[in-house]
Amino acid sequence: MLIGAQGAFATESAQIQNNPGATSQEAMSLPAITVTDRRDTATTEGTGSYATGQTAAAMHLPLSLRETPQAVTVITRQRMDDQQLNSVQGVLENTTGVAAYQSDSERTSFYSRGFLINNVQYDGIPTVVGNIVNGSGIGSVDTAFYDRVEVVRGGSGLLTGTGNPSAAINLVRKRPTPELSASVALGAGSWDTHRGMADVSTPLTEDGHIRARMVGTYQDGDSYLNGYKPQRKAAYGIIEADLAPATTVSLGYDYQDITPKGSTWGGLPLWFSDGTPAEYARGKNYAQDWSHWNNTLKTAFAEVEHRFDNGWSLRAMANQYRTEYAAELLGLVGRPDRVTGLGSYPNGAYPVALASEGSSRQNTFDVMARGPFELLGRQHELVLGATSSRRTASQLDIAPFYAGVAPVNVYDLSPAFPHPDFDAMASIPTRTRIKQSGVYSAARLSLADPLKLVVGGRFSTYEIDDNANGTSLHYKKSNEFTPYASLIYDIDKTYSAYVSYTGIFNPQTDYRDSKGNVLTPSKGKTEEIGLKGAYLDGRLNASVALFETELDNAAQMVAGTYTPGGAQAYTGADGTKSRGIELDLQGALARDWNLYAGLAHFTAQDGNGLRLNSQIPRTTAQFFTTYQLPGEWRKLTLGGGVKWQSRFYQARNTGTSTMGGEQSSYALVSLVARYAITKQTTVAVNVNNVLDKKYALQKGDFDTVSYGAPRNVMVTLNYRY
Repeated sequence: MLIGAQGAFATESAQIQNNPGATSQEAMSLPAITVTDRRDTATTEGTGSYATGQTAAAMHLPLSLRETPQAVTVITRQRMDDQQLNSVQGVLENTTGVAAYQSDSERTSFYSRGFLINNVQYDGIPTVVGNIVNGSGIGSVDTAFYDRVEVVRGGSGLLTGTGNPSAAINLVRKRPTPELSASVALGAGSWDTHRGMADVSTPLTEDGHIRARMVGTYQDGDSYLNGYKPQRKAAYGIIEADLAPATTVSLGYDYQDITPKGSTWGGLPLWFSDGTPAEYARGKNYAQDWSHWNNTLKTAFAEVEHRFDNGWSLRAMANQYRTEYAAELLGLVGRPDRVTGLGSYPNGAYPVALASEGSSRQNTFDVMARGPFELLGRQHELVLGATSSRRTASQLDIAPFYAGVAPVNVYDLSPAFPHPDFDAMASIPTRTRIKQSGVYSAARLSLADPLKLVVGGRFSTYEIDDNANGTSLHYKKSNEFTPYASLIYDIDKTYSAYVSYTGIFNPQTDYRDSKGNVLTPSKGKTEEIGLKGAYLDGRLNASVALFETELDNAAQMVAGTYTPGGAQAYTGADGTKSRGIELDLQGALARDWNLYAGLAHFTAQDGNGLRLNSQIPRTTAQFFTTYQLPGEWRKLTLGGGVKWQSRFYQARNTGTSTMGGEQSSYALVSLVARYAITKQTTVAVNVNNVLDKKYALQKGDFDTVSYGAPRNVMVTLNYRY
């Protein structure tokens, strides 16, 4: 097939980037190339671009960003490499409309439009990753396996079935290439951080009809937090085979082992006993050398796809996702004396310990068909599919308990605390089984040349059996309908406008009431209107979206109330509302000038008229750009960016806070410089938090505070073959 305008530009950019010494004129004088593989314009690896040609993340129909009737951001492979976004947390912290809330070293939750993001997909297949206890569960996942990360903001019930009206995160894996290619990256940085990555793709037969790819990473070192040593290793392998010219089968497996030492649990006491706030050095940490929070994630998947001559395709995919975790943690709570750093009961900072371990297994099967059809003399598109999943999980907790009666001196964080005998303590078992199934369909109807109508929906069945500390719960909801509708109008070849409506259905199995029962589902609707533009033959994409969401029975913290297992208790509240605006710009201003910029603002309140999730900022802004210098300086690429967010706070006597806490607005600046030593070898220097800004990751949660990283540097040597 022939390369389109964007594909031609991407091919040229990749040629120049792989040979930085070549001039634009030399690149343009290369002979014409005919592409014979099936690589679609959604793939970003090797393009050198901050934009993608298409995405199917919103409704399983491959559409350009301008044709997609929802707010979508795609973090490409090139941007991940430029900014050294080596974890999913790094990617999402640099995505328009996404706010991170980091409780401690291991737990990071992500929010969009005021709601927790709990929809995660691998290659479009919904997967339950983590829970409210350990955050989203994906923050530490390594991004070396992925071609791109797609974030669809708003309701995504058409494809995921359940979830919050926040956003859906789709991690799209790298695929084998028909030709031999390899890359190696070695990095070293602040706090003795070391990282290695190897990526090899090779044909297994002479004609390339059978091919394989292996990716491996290892990262370790110290941290700005005293005694904390993050470590992770990961491996990914996939084999693809063309059984016939129109039929491809894939088998793959990925493994992530996250084994930090000295893991923190919460922060340090924020308030002194006299009511004044405490201030600490950013590296202070009371976690002990026995503190840890290990996570292992394993995924095996199989996929078969057949492409028919009439433009239709049929894909079936089976996926098994397994997790295991084990944690032993120590934290500090209380209000120490401002003068001595100690205090006497009930004042003072006292150690609190927790132990927990668990595992889960989720089997998912998805089958989907899509393609064009004709009706009333016009060409339309249709997608239909079905998904079934079964998840079993078990968890064993030693409920949080005071680990000692003597207070800890918050000034020198002494004395150290010995390892508790957790094995001798009573544990609280929890076992959960969740079954989900659904059928979905969406039709993209061409009402006129400039006007498209998308109508669709999903019927979902959800069933849960839960046993927590001897208390059993069975809940089933059948044939829950989730609507999806949108109207897209092409104003001209550059601009399009859209309106969309989505329903939402969320079982809320991560939230329990004071009796330990799982909350019944939340239900709501989201309305969105937007304007999109595609410039420079699609190499630069811009969008602006206005949205409003209404949600009933949303989980809401009950201050000072806990479940029988010691976790925070919640109740369902009606009347939750969120509305706001999002602007996004992603792509290239010129051949050697990549750019990403975004701005998001929302307001949200719960059923009582109080600010919803006040612990996350209401306004966030992102900007990052790189430019490859011209002429004799062409081997050098320079770039930089800034992230800004408005204030956030914990209100007094709400949720998990009694005294509250507030972090004012702040900005973080980053810089990058990359130099091409040879055609295949480059060295890059990344500097984060250039101005060494001191800021809180969270302030007021359980009346504690945690700080973000100071200025840090990473040097990376890359070799590509």
